[in-house]
Amino acid sequence: MNETQIKRLEKKYAIAFPSGYRQMLLHPPEYFAALLKYDAKANPGQTPFFWDHRLIDGMNEMMRNPDDPEYFGFDPNDDSKPWPVRYFIIGSDVGGNFYCIAPKSGKSRIYFWYQGDTSFSKFSNDMAGFVKRVFKIYGEVDAMDCKSDTD
Repeated sequence: MNETQIKRLEKKYAIAFPSGYRQMLLHPPEYFAALLKYDAKANPGQTPFFWDHRLIDGMNEMMRNPDDPEYFGFDPNDDSKPWPVRYFIIGSDVGGNFYCIAPKSGKSRIYFWYQGDTSFSKFSNDMAGFVKRVFKIYGEVDAMDCKSDTD
């Protein structure tokens, strides 16, 4: 991702990305990127961190725009309840849950949105903590998948 693509997203959503998130988009840690690329092969569009500006935009648009053909309401039981604009989607999991930041806070704290109860829980305080936690969760699963692929 490049600075122009980042600025386009910031302008469209009227936000400024926190520096930790911006740095992660511009300069992803090598091993973290490799882990997520491996994961993305099995689950396209469902990785904890999105680097493609089109995917980032598409996911955020889908959750905010009721006219989007793939829109689903923030509350699965009430389609009229909009996605809280405070949160910006940066990744997802295979269950349709999202990793988010709250850009207007100025911090790179990551939240996890669970669609089962529409709650936002703190996932990590910063991008470094996010990377460590994702490695722990996904690394173990991907290591098991890799092992079974090679046995």
